[in-house]
Amino acid sequence: MKRPGYLLAGAGLALCLFASAALAEPAWVKTEKGSLNMRRKANAKSDIVIKVPNGSQVELLEESGEWCRIEYMGKKGYVKSGFLCDEPSEEEKAAQQEAQIVLQAGGHARIDTQSGGLNLRSKADAKSAVVSQVPNGARVEVIEATPQWSSIVYKDKKGYVLTEYLALDSQMIGREIYPDGDYLYVRVTMDAAARCVTAVSAAQPMRILAIEEDWVCVSCEDPVIGRTQGYVRMQDVSLWRETPAQDAHEPVYIHLDVSAGQLALGEELDVTLACRDDAVCRVRVSRDGNVVMKERETSSRVFSYRPREAGKYQMEVIVSEPGGGTIGREIPFTVMQQKEATAGEGFTLYSQKDGWWLDKKYSRSNLDQSGCAIFTLSHALALLGKEADNTAPAVLAKDYAAYLAESGTVTANLLAAASRAFGFKTEPDKIHDAVRIAQLFDEGAVFSFAIVNGHIALAAGLSEDGTKVRVVDSAPSATKERIEGAQMFLPDGQGGWQAVESLWDMPGAKYYVETDQFCGMEYYLDLSYVASRGVRLIAPKE
Repeated sequence: MKRPGYLLAGAGLALCLFASAALAEPAWVKTEKGSLNMRRKANAKSDIVIKVPNGSQVELLEESGEWCRIEYMGKKGYVKSGFLCDEPSEEEKAAQQEAQIVLQAGGHARIDTQSGGLNLRSKADAKSAVVSQVPNGARVEVIEATPQWSSIVYKDKKGYVLTEYLALDSQMIGREIYPDGDYLYVRVTMDAAARCVTAVSAAQPMRILAIEEDWVCVSCEDPVIGRTQGYVRMQDVSLWRETPAQDAHEPVYIHLDVSAGQLALGEELDVTLACRDDAVCRVRVSRDGNVVMKERETSSRVFSYRPREAGKYQMEVIVSEPGGGTIGREIPFTVMQQKEATAGEGFTLYSQKDGWWLDKKYSRSNLDQSGCAIFTLSHALALLGKEADNTAPAVLAKDYAAYLAESGTVTANLLAAASRAFGFKTEPDKIHDAVRIAQLFDEGAVFSFAIVNGHIALAAGLSEDGTKVRVVDSAPSATKERIEGAQMFLPDGQGGWQAVESLWDMPGAKYYVETDQFCGMEYYLDLSYVASRGVRLIAPKE
């Protein structure tokens, strides 16, 4: 049978290497028969590094008595001096060229007979006894492969097979292979539980870089990060299949960028996720081995998470496609304890829905759930220049817990009590007159008002053209979902206004995965809308 082209090419390369290598101290192996054992140490009982075929050229590195240190095919070790000579005989040269060129010493191969099995014989002779039959496609251990016969081990049985029926690992480097199934995950190390580098579909080629016993190192193209490499399991690929499956389609893939691996308590982890548009994304968080955020779905590909305690964290992001393919990533990060940790420290705008306030009590509820009036008061006191230590939301929630009723905070009573403590002016009734509201803004007043049903925000100032009110909103998701008959605006930089179609349009917008809500924001509403809702005065005393 005609020998495969890749074997002929390998033999020619080996011939070229042997013929052209310029060695300072060349020597040739000369045994009565068989190969020469290269040992790890100058000791007949030492481990065998490799078997060097008779007639092979080696590099003589050192000679000491009955032992010589040599190098052969990149491996170094010791052989008996009596089995080396200065020059090969003509007969040995011919034998080397015809049959003793080693294509692969050690490693693995696949049986490739096109059909049927391959006889494993007791000797390198077609007339020798058959030890066993090796099935087509089987993986075998290669002890030594030469152009004609190869010594292999199959299921603990050792023998010889014709080399033309072997697909040697060493000759598959650079070839393209495909997954056996619809999808295959490429991992960063040779571990089925290791982090995924990318995923490839049945139609996507992977180029072989190296072959290990159970793993293949490959390079492939990723739709986000470009060319990358990693490991796939041998059992998940067909090394001999040269065309992809016909029904292949785009795989699930996932890439994450995170803001930091270590945070101070009060800071937040920002995550950017890249994956298929139709994929379903879920997130779960653990701290010190315990789940602190149960798995939840998120529609946003950019999200933040603010830890509430110090410790060692792990965020798991799971992406699934409608057809069932799934891939996951784990993000480890550490949160360090600070003496006094405050979310948003140094800022006057608090984000009620960033997760930090979920365990901050406000009467029988918490600030995340019921704290919009408290956050609004905190923002107002900051704008009036009151001391920050006494105006933080957690402090106000403790001092004014009595004003939280079944239907929410009784804002008029809250402001009346706070006005006595902090020395500002308020009124029992709402103000609906737009002209008076504008005038009070000019005098330094701000206002608490029900921006939508069930949610309080701060009217913090008037625009230069007098038509819009600057709003400080601790939970703008609630406003965006419930507002009717009004539109949020931002300055367009040219003296006009730009309508806010999405909260992502807001500068510094952040979406918090734990609450499915956006961060606190500032924007503008029409003065007419604010007046129609009615506002409660918070003004400096004269």
